[in-house]
Amino acid sequence: MKNEDEEIQRILESVPDKFDVMNEGIDIQTQEEYIALSHSFGEGELTEQETIKLGSLLCMTIPAEGKKRALSMLAHIGTVTAFRQIEQYNKSPDRELQKWTYLALNECRMLMENSLGSENGLIISGMGGLGDRLRYYFLLLPLMGKSFSGLHQDIIRDEFTIVCHDFNSILETLHYSDKYVGVTILMPLDVAIGTIIDTGIKKCNELGTFVLVNYYVTNMDVPDESEIPDIIRNVMGGESE
Repeated sequence: MKNEDEEIQRILESVPDKFDVMNEGIDIQTQEEYIALSHSFGEGELTEQETIKLGSLLCMTIPAEGKKRALSMLAHIGTVTAFRQIEQYNKSPDRELQKWTYLALNECRMLMENSLGSENGLIISGMGGLGDRLRYYFLLLPLMGKSFSGLHQDIIRDEFTIVCHDFNSILETLHYSDKYVGVTILMPLDVAIGTIIDTGIKKCNELGTFVLVNYYVTNMDVPDESEIPDIIRNVMGGESE
């Protein structure tokens, strides 16, 4: 047991971040499918040889569903041997199983961490992140019946750039419209997204009250243009109540 714990510790020390956030994100359907399959397994253990045999399925020409099941089972085992099997496959996974493999590798790592009493965890986000930062998108709106001018847009850009810097966050993109400003940021896990947005809105409104205090925020996906009008109506509806 001591040797196993030492090997687990060596693996965990080779991973630089306490939390791992996938850069491109994982769609909700994949997340739900993975979690459902993971929860379908009962309690039980495999020997080291049985674990290696299970891992060998990943190198065979079998349907993707079979590899998904093998990956999830290996992750559920949560041992060094299981981690090594997933890690080896992760070096060159089938293209359609890249995100599934990522989930399995991180679940297995999380279970190993838990076996040592660690509180580290797996962060799954539809919009992904970078390093130990999560990606968020939020929509800022002008006051009821008003629109954003070019000056307003400049103020929003400048003030949120400062606020993001103050909170160790990164302002990635801004999409301007006279009806809204869409913002994408990367923010650390120990900061509440509401704190950043509320602070930014307050800073903007100190230079002339023009930003609605209500807003839309998500870390699942960036809404497309066809969804924006409904989002604006919902946010404005909350303001009028």
